[in-house]
Amino acid sequence: MTDDERLLSHARDLKQRAADRGMLTHTAFLDLQNADVATFYCGGYPDAERTVAVFVPRFYGIEDLDAYFLENPADNPLCLLRLEKDAFSSLSHRDYLGALMGLSVKRETLGDILVDDKGAFLVCLQSIRQYLLDNLFSAGRATLTVTDASFEALGARQQNVKDFFVSVPSMRLDCVAAAAFRLSRSKAEQAIKAGTDKKLAAGDVLVLRGKGKCKLLEQTGESKKGRLHLTVRQYL
Repeated sequence: MTDDERLLSHARDLKQRAADRGMLTHTAFLDLQNADVATFYCGGYPDAERTVAVFVPRFYGIEDLDAYFLENPADNPLCLLRLEKDAFSSLSHRDYLGALMGLSVKRETLGDILVDDKGAFLVCLQSIRQYLLDNLFSAGRATLTVTDASFEALGARQQNVKDFFVSVPSMRLDCVAAAAFRLSRSKAEQAIKAGTDKKLAAGDVLVLRGKGKCKLLEQTGESKKGRLHLTVRQYL
């Protein structure tokens, strides 16, 4: 059984447990789609990239899971940590993730890492909260101070982003990824592995391991030779 098959099997077990025992259950972070009713995807804030699947018995009557967790924080499988860096260092998403991996933290226990000028917010499972509070002291060459934070703080965050323009021959995934991550077309194809001819549109988000995250903001025009002009937002 592969790791993906094992995760999906575990998710099915959790869903059945919610039905049989009348209790709220949840998975670790995974890419699970097209789930049945009474299943919510929660990443700590709207439009989170990484989410957990939360299986809720129907009699809970929950329509807005985020609102429910604000009123019932003990049921929330997620927590938010504030990673405050020293004033002399500059850190990227890769630096924070590298520091976490250096602590032998499993990737499926970590949600989004939202970087800003003063540090980052980290969404993670409650199960590793205390371990990170006790052991995460640095990232790259920077010193970190790690404290608990409220999910409401995410609404006021200022994330480090950079907008830039690219020109592509088409909206195919491989063409856009090559331009957005500044790769050759062949390297983009190798990184994507499958679905290179998928057509993208404004609002789509691209994530490439080792290169970061970009969002397609809009198509701003077309050249006389038919190349498309796009505005891309890079998350630093």
